[in-house]
Order: sequence, then C-alpha cells, then structure tokens
Amino acid sequence: MKRKRWALIAGLFLTLSMLLAACGTEATPTTVPAPAAAATDTPAAAPAAATNTTAPAAAATDTPAMAGETPTTAASTGGSAAGKKVVVSSKNFTEEEIIGEMYALMLEQAGIPVERKLNLGTVDIVQAALLKGDISLYPEYTGTGLTVILKQDVMNDDQAVYDKVKQMYQDQFKLTWLDQSPMNDTQALATTHAVADKYSLKTLSDLSTKAGELRLASIPEFQDRPDGLPGLKKVYGGFDFKSVDIFDIGLKYKALLDGNADVAVAFSTDGAIAGDNLVVLEDDKKLWPPYHVAPVVRDDVLAAYPQIAGVLNGLSPKITNDMIAALNWEVDGKKRDYADVAKEWLTNQGLLKK
Repeated sequence: MKRKRWALIAGLFLTLSMLLAACGTEATPTTVPAPAAAATDTPAAAPAAATNTTAPAAAATDTPAMAGETPTTAASTGGSAAGKKVVVSSKNFTEEEIIGEMYALMLEQAGIPVERKLNLGTVDIVQAALLKGDISLYPEYTGTGLTVILKQDVMNDDQAVYDKVKQMYQDQFKLTWLDQSPMNDTQALATTHAVADKYSLKTLSDLSTKAGELRLASIPEFQDRPDGLPGLKKVYGGFDFKSVDIFDIGLKYKALLDGNADVAVAFSTDGAIAGDNLVVLEDDKKLWPPYHVAPVVRDDVLAAYPQIAGVLNGLSPKITNDMIAALNWEVDGKKRDYADVAKEWLTNQGLLKK
C-alpha cells in the first residue's frame, strides 16, 4: 500500500515537472518576440530610426575633407537655402568690406533677402563658415584659393589660375566661383622712399639680401601662408628680417610711416600706397600668382536663388584696380564708412537706384 502511495506521489511530481517545463517553454517565445513586435507595430518608430542613423553620416560631411557633400545634398533636394536669407560675408579688411557690401546691395535690389556678416575674419575662418553653411557667399581672390585653400603650386597665368580654382572648388567643395573681376590685388612688400633710397631697394631680390638690417610690419597669416614669408624664403632666399612684428591690417602702413617698421606687407590695390607715396618692390622672380577677386557661392544657395549669378556677374567687370584703390582710400585715408562708399559708387555708376 505504501509502495502504491509513493508511486502515486512520484507520478504527481513527474506530472508537475512536465507542466512547469511546458509553461517555461511557452513563456520564452512570448517574451522574445515582444520587442520585435513593438518595433514593427509603431509606424513612426521605423522612420525615426532611419533618420537617426542617417544623421551621423551627414555630420561626417562637415569635416574639411568632405565639406563639399553638404551643399550637393541640399541642392539635389530642392535646396535647404530656399526661402532663407542669403548671408553675404567678407574677410576682415577694407577692400573686402566694400566689395561685400556691394554684393549685398546689388542682391537686395534684385529682390533677394540678404543678411550681412561682413568683416568675419581671416581666410580660414570665412572658408570654414562657407563650408558649414553659416554664410552663403563672399569675395575671394584666385591666388588665395589656389595656394592657401587648395595648396597648389603657384601659377602665373590669370585665366589658367581662375579655371583651375573654379574646377577644383566645384569638385572638392561644391562651391561655385562666379566671374572674376579685372582687379588684381596681388601681394607685395612696400617701403618709404627714404628706406628704398638708403638701402637701394627696387626689387624683392634686393630686399632679400638686406632684410637682416630691416624691420618688417607683418599681418596675421603672412608668416605661415605659402604665399607669405615662407614663399619669399623659398623663392628668393634670405628674408631673415631683423624683426617681424604683427599689426592689424589697417595699421601696417601707420607702423611704416611712424618709424616703427622699415618694410610693410602690402596689397597692390591699397589706397595708402598712392595716398602715402610708398614704394612697392617688384616681384622679379614671380613668387605671387594673380589675385583676381570673384564671388564664391554655395551651390545650394545658387540652386535656391539662381539669379545671384547674373546679378554679381554684372558687377564683376566694373571692379578694377584703380576703382578699388580709390574707394579703399576713401575709407582708410578719409575715414569714411565703407557702406556709404560702396553705395555711393554703385549709385554713381547707375548700378543702384537712388
């Protein structure tokens, strides 16, 4: 009797174990599919996940090597710039501010909404802002694009430099160079007649051997740019100045005239060259490429406002060396506001309605 009872108990335990095992086996499938079902049962979840996985890829295009990808995407989808203001910028010196203001005024007259971010900074700052999309366009120089941005060897043919820069900017950055102006603001070194006479300075070759006796009034970037002091040393040799002091671009000639420097970094269209009767030394070994100015524009902005090209290309032929040198002197020499000078010139030329 006891054996039967123990057999009955054992049978109950066996039955119970089987039931528990069965419950455990069934519970597992209901637990595992649940997350998958949750993911597929909410239609909004899938698009959200797709968007989030795309976002890091888009962010990667903001690195300098890939910076051109962002404008391409914007243009191909109708342009993220559509309906937004065109942000006109410039570098941080007088000539750039004048030309940037002219671009802004001409675009506004054409009915294009404009925001100004002029005097933004040096070339690296402005180029980065353009690639990122913080600005839409700014005036740049062909020689700067060639040697500083693209890191190419110096070329001296004006059209060849423009063609190369235009193509490489499009290929690498998806940025468009509009028409270049006749104005060629090449780099230079200038001095006073007194210093030139004392040291018999007419060319950069002359200066290269006398630099050890002279003080240079430099500007930010010049010591590091390939078309700056490193380029002078490479092409001419020498150029080990007695001292090199950095001045704000607007103060470099004052340092020269006040006797705090003997030679100053110059730009060929600076109004102060004629205004202060300075001597520009000849680049006899052709270190410097041409520096024609032109608008550089993001492709997505051109896609949103295609009329920009016609408006600014219409202005470009009017910008010449003599014209910009005179306007630079109005600002730097006569201390007028660059915006007033730009507007007055455009109005006198019949390009801007009164």
